[in-house]
Amino acid sequence: MRNNIWFLPKKPGMKRMLFHAINHSGLGHLNRSIAVAQWLKVGIPDLQVLFLIEGGENFINPTGLPWIMVPGHNQTSENENCEQITRNILSVFRPDVLMHETVLHEPIHCSAREAGVKEALMANVGGLLRDQLTRPLSRSRMNELDLLIVLQQREEVAREDQALIDQYTGRTLFAGPLVRQKDRFAGDALRKKLNLTEANNVILLTFGGGGYNLTGELLANTLAARAAILERYPRAKLIVITGPYFSGELPEENDFVCYASRFEPFLTDYLNIASGVVCMAGYSTVNEIAASGVPAVCVPAAEADDQVGAGNMEEYIRVGCTDTGDLALQVISALARERDLSVTQEFSRRAKAAAESIVGEIKRLFDDAV
Repeated sequence: MRNNIWFLPKKPGMKRMLFHAINHSGLGHLNRSIAVAQWLKVGIPDLQVLFLIEGGENFINPTGLPWIMVPGHNQTSENENCEQITRNILSVFRPDVLMHETVLHEPIHCSAREAGVKEALMANVGGLLRDQLTRPLSRSRMNELDLLIVLQQREEVAREDQALIDQYTGRTLFAGPLVRQKDRFAGDALRKKLNLTEANNVILLTFGGGGYNLTGELLANTLAARAAILERYPRAKLIVITGPYFSGELPEENDFVCYASRFEPFLTDYLNIASGVVCMAGYSTVNEIAASGVPAVCVPAAEADDQVGAGNMEEYIRVGCTDTGDLALQVISALARERDLSVTQEFSRRAKAAAESIVGEIKRLFDDAV
């Protein structure tokens, strides 16, 4: 019944919002859309939301948020089908506002514009956003939007990117960082399930969606660093969560690897029991780790310029590399540090302020839609 909410008639005074969350090399785009939806439902109690997703249904299901699958934004042969699905949804669900995540997909955007729906787009600065703000036709479409949300503070954005964003003619909000709300604390139950104790030094190795080439190298070299890690921390245990788009083989469980999985819907449960984290350095993954305060080694992919680096979350985590010897030292260093609650508190304060500013701007869109 959860996903049939969009068939119900819209009651007077009810507010409805549609999200389009793309599927790319990971789950970050869906993650941040979920985060915004959660914050909006707190700030706007009478709000109903519906997601158009291109994948990641196992990720969104535990949230209870309703969703409908649409063809991917990179499947141009399916544009007509995507447009028809969107028109049907707009006709029945009758949203007041549509949120695009990173990519302004033309079949969805054009249908919403014809229906008079207010539109916003949110993204952190990277190749996908730059491309849309640079190409004349895409920039023209972008300027038809009512709001652009940049998921970073303005001072964190490089000057040349600020100039590019300033070419957008609508309202702009710089707001970051962004994290999902947490309502689960299953640390004790998870330790029991994995036969772990408080004495174990738990290393969480995770790659978000796992779609980048770097992930295989990072997994192999972390496993190769086993002897050096165990020499310093003989009770260390490794949990591997590769992400659903990881193409390699999962490692077998042994005296070092205590658990391996391609996907876990409640990754924060694993963060709660981790002594240290080794991960891909995507926007959403780094924010989740920073919010936890767990010492981490985050390795950015060479082909992803929107990951950790200038203007991102390097103040909260340490940027690592994949060389086996260096990686072992980085992991040992992370295990030697304590969970930093002061970092967690400051980060949470910033994240709450960013979420509240996003909620405020979306409320303005609802007021404009009346």
